[in-house]
Amino acid sequence: MEIALTPLEAGEYIAKQSVAVTVYVDKCQGIAKQIMDSITDGTIGDIEYKANPLHPKGLSDEQHLNWVFVLDTLNFSFWPNEDEEYYVDYKDNREVGYLAMCAAFMKAHEAEIPIYDTDWMVTVTEEALGKILVSGSGHAIPLLRERFRALKESGQWLNMKHRGQMMNAVRACGPSAQSLLRSIMTIESFRDQTMYKGTKVWLLKRAQILVADVYSLLKGSTTQEVRDLVNYVDIDTITMFADYRVPQALCHLGIMEYSPELRLRLDKKEVMPYGDEMEMEIRGCSIFAVNEIFKEVIRMRLNDYKGLDWYETKRPLFAIDIDVWLWQYRRQHAEEVEEHVPFHRCREIYY
Repeated sequence: MEIALTPLEAGEYIAKQSVAVTVYVDKCQGIAKQIMDSITDGTIGDIEYKANPLHPKGLSDEQHLNWVFVLDTLNFSFWPNEDEEYYVDYKDNREVGYLAMCAAFMKAHEAEIPIYDTDWMVTVTEEALGKILVSGSGHAIPLLRERFRALKESGQWLNMKHRGQMMNAVRACGPSAQSLLRSIMTIESFRDQTMYKGTKVWLLKRAQILVADVYSLLKGSTTQEVRDLVNYVDIDTITMFADYRVPQALCHLGIMEYSPELRLRLDKKEVMPYGDEMEMEIRGCSIFAVNEIFKEVIRMRLNDYKGLDWYETKRPLFAIDIDVWLWQYRRQHAEEVEEHVPFHRCREIYY
């Protein structure tokens, strides 16, 4: 693997040189307090993997892990083209974006399509995949052909390297989140790598999400042997998942601010090329900002909250949890967030 800055290193490197995006570290304490309060009142459970009703029930750990692998292989670029919103209606709810894809696969699962089987991954046609993922409006999901290619590549990797089971990949990597991350990075569609001011950086949105989902899913297994597989002592080295939605939440909450030049590009709905300097600054500063919130959470936990009756029994919290908290905050306050700051548009497979 070639030398490049890790996501954590990249975030700090980009934030220190950023011109278009400013991070207000002094405002991280307020968000950390909100997150710590969600631990106190129990609402932190809303971000757990098992809390999502659009994840299947009744699958074995092996099947469910392959399901997660398929979802994360295709988890990119859901923002709609003009007048082509991507949505799926499922059980009286209209889901949009990533959750629309989850709903589409739940409908496929109920129709007995074995999307957790690598034979399906490598044999499904682009047309068949398109029918599964089609929007309720009749429009194709964005980047259908690229999703089809990514699915084929991931299925072939799983078959050739791990006998068709993501669980074998997890076992082969041992109790290390970084080892699993390096393994996933050998799949081309997960290699979220570009240059910023002459330095190669990894941001790895989808690869890190897959590691986080493996961790979240298997730590909830009913089998001790499976839970032991994800005793990742380095799970805290996995950063937030630099996308186009969490930066909106960070701006809305006052943690980040965009320059007038960047804001003008966003207001014009300009589609930025992958690797554009401003696009990189949005994503890199998001990683840095969430890590600063994470540091504040750790400080609060060790100082302001230590000694309370629940201190030792409440769940740990990592940067990946803060990402999900922010992502859900953006969804819950979608209208006011959109009114305050647009998302940045980059039509790319890496996020």
